[in-house]
Amino acid sequence: MKLTENQQKALSKFRQFVSFRNKISLVLSLVVLVCYYAFVLSVGLFPEVLGYRLGPSSITLGIIAGLFIIVLSIIVTGIYTFLANTYFDKDQANILSQLQESNLIQDLQDGKIDYKNQQGGVQ
Repeated sequence: MKLTENQQKALSKFRQFVSFRNKISLVLSLVVLVCYYAFVLSVGLFPEVLGYRLGPSSITLGIIAGLFIIVLSIIVTGIYTFLANTYFDKDQANILSQLQESNLIQDLQDGKIDYKNQQGGVQ
């Protein structure tokens, strides 16, 4: 089965969309994971630093770092949700309608077309 030019364009847009969305997800996930594992590693290697009290209160650097990670996770989730609602959903609907018009959607769902293949080839 040879793909037409419109089908190849639709498949190319689909491939670029999936790649971009996955890259954004990976970057945001890595930000949170690096911060979390740095915190866990610092608990094991430098407990005296995280136990340092800030002034006469009972608040320590460890508590501040833990709260930072929680807030960072909420912010990163909010960023991804904003991107998904603002851009990804609209692009996805547009690309899926193009795939539907090109009669490729069923072949993609059935696995007859490998969208990861650079040439848009058929399996």
